[in-house]
Amino acid sequence: MELVGLALLGVVLGAAGTEFLRAKKPELVEKVENAARRLVDSLCSSKSDDEKAKEE
Repeated sequence: MELVGLALLGVVLGAAGTEFLRAKKPELVEKVENAARRLVDSLCSSKSDDEKAKEE
């Protein structure tokens, strides 16, 4: 139960920190979000994408 509480506290603090940074340094938040998108896109490429790249 304590672990769940700590996880929820982390989510709340992370959201508050993100909003604070978004207000003070929006360019930094945008850079981090873009980096996260690129990481997820590189990790989650599907086989169909790989097959399309081979055909081209």
